[in-house]
Amino acid sequence: MKKMKKLGLVLVLLLLSLVVVACDSDTSDNKSDDLKVALVVTGSVADNGWCQIGYEGLKEIEKTYGAQVAYNENTPVSQYNQVIKTYAKDGYNVIIAHGTEFKDAILEVAKDYPDTQFFITSSDRTAKIAEGDNLSGILADGVEQGFLQGVTAGYIAQNQGSKTVGAVGGIEIAAIKTTIEGFETGVHYVDPSIKVLSGYTGSFDDVNKLKEQSITFIQQGATIIMSTANAATKGGFEATLDKGGVSIGANATSLMDTYKNNLAFSANVSMVKAMSTVIGKLVDGDFKNADFVMGINEGVVTMDMSTTQPDMLKVADKVQAIYDDIMSGKINVTDEYNK
Repeated sequence: MKKMKKLGLVLVLLLLSLVVVACDSDTSDNKSDDLKVALVVTGSVADNGWCQIGYEGLKEIEKTYGAQVAYNENTPVSQYNQVIKTYAKDGYNVIIAHGTEFKDAILEVAKDYPDTQFFITSSDRTAKIAEGDNLSGILADGVEQGFLQGVTAGYIAQNQGSKTVGAVGGIEIAAIKTTIEGFETGVHYVDPSIKVLSGYTGSFDDVNKLKEQSITFIQQGATIIMSTANAATKGGFEATLDKGGVSIGANATSLMDTYKNNLAFSANVSMVKAMSTVIGKLVDGDFKNADFVMGINEGVVTMDMSTTQPDMLKVADKVQAIYDDIMSGKINVTDEYNK
């Protein structure tokens, strides 16, 4: 009887060991044992803006595809080439440079490492990145992002009886310019007679500078300020908080509780989804280098409306209807932008 019990115990333990082995074995089709991905960003990965979005994308790639990852933050212009080349030398087979400002450095390094796939991210959908066999663009549709911000500003201004709104960008690069152009397109889609004041501060870090420019626009009659400048974006929120007015942000959902009375809306670019989607194609073997442009219909451009800001509550249904019409194809943002 004791022998039978021992035999039964052995069989149970053997079964358990097989279960453990099965659980430990990763049979997922989307994992890659040899995927090494490096990210290079210009600023802090905790900037509540563009650089943080890139870092979150990297972490998603690590989680989804089992990649070994590394990143370099606060990268000065003088070291772009060196940092990228070091990652290539160290065997990283995917290198993501987070912004078109890295293009010259990437082009220089990519030609010497033909077996490494290089990517440049941007919210400028017009960017021409893809080149050769190992350089591609991961491009979010900044025009659609700006359009959502613009129609929101337009409806709020219309409801207020206002005829002036403002848009403040950081550095005047293509990604920021196309977002502001999309904003103007959205405002004028609602009401062509609304005046759009726009300008750039030349910085993605100087909150006070963006606040000052926003206050200047408020003094010129703008009742709504859209700001898009990475970490400096909140300068616009500070301006409308101090001087009165409504703010519209870019990738600013995390700050809605802080500015619950003046931050009405945030249009967001999910580079997390864009980056993960493109790297997924690479892992699956379904990849050919190209400029991958993704917007609202791909779930890369999204929006968040405040549930506390009074002006937003009055126009939320109208903004949602615009979003739904873009999703259904009733509104073609590209057509509106090109008019």
